[in-house]
Amino acid sequence: MTRSARFAVPKIVFGLIAALISCAAAAADLGAIVLHGKWGTPEGPVKPMADALAREGVLVASPEMPWSRRRLYDKSVEGADAEIDAQVAALKSRGAKRVLIVGHSLGAAYALHYASRGDIAGVVAIAPGHRTEAPRFAAHFRPAVIDARALVAAGKGTEVVSFTDLNTGNRRDQLTASATSFISYFDPAGPMNMGRNVASVKPGVPVVWIVPLREEPGPRPGVLALFRSLPKNPDTQLAEPDADHIGAPAASVKIVVEWVRKIGASVRDEKK
Repeated sequence: MTRSARFAVPKIVFGLIAALISCAAAAADLGAIVLHGKWGTPEGPVKPMADALAREGVLVASPEMPWSRRRLYDKSVEGADAEIDAQVAALKSRGAKRVLIVGHSLGAAYALHYASRGDIAGVVAIAPGHRTEAPRFAAHFRPAVIDARALVAAGKGTEVVSFTDLNTGNRRDQLTASATSFISYFDPAGPMNMGRNVASVKPGVPVVWIVPLREEPGPRPGVLALFRSLPKNPDTQLAEPDADHIGAPAASVKIVVEWVRKIGASVRDEKK
């Protein structure tokens, strides 16, 4: 064996190690806030996504949001904004240069809202749900929205309204929330109007728009159509994994990790 041959393998191994270290360093510059869906928790369907991003070296936060089963709209969308502002600041204090927001279902709808106002480097919208402007959704909640608007207009926003909430799989539950909190999540003219929020995403913010192939047939066409309203960005993409609504986060791990690697590489290039 020649001297060059003896040292060829170590050089290759060294190159692979250097590449891995470089990728890990790029990922460590990224933070991600992973948001669960309606009535969910961080330990539910989004956990495989949060775990995969953490393994990739991304700084991950996965908070329990006001729409969880344990909280049930205990804070308005404005209150949720304050919570996510704090999460962004915490990730940056840990070393994140840019922060992504990853949401599932109502979490995706909220991520789109936040991306229209907050300092976010990218959005992963997995099986976006809770389209307040969708005709069936708006018609179902209209009586409660009218009542809640009247209470807020009368200065009684802390008073409670009762409503039947809707969730995927034809699930329903009778809930209560303050009038102020309720209209912030359910009023088509409010901050969760998905169509308006999609169009309001900042042009520099790339989006991965994930619509599972086995999403419920009613909302699926409308959600697919909204992709065309996103501002043009070379890193924005549509993906359709073979999954249902609940299984979409786990089925999207590979898609999202590959996209995050691409975003991480762009962070590394900016630092050169």
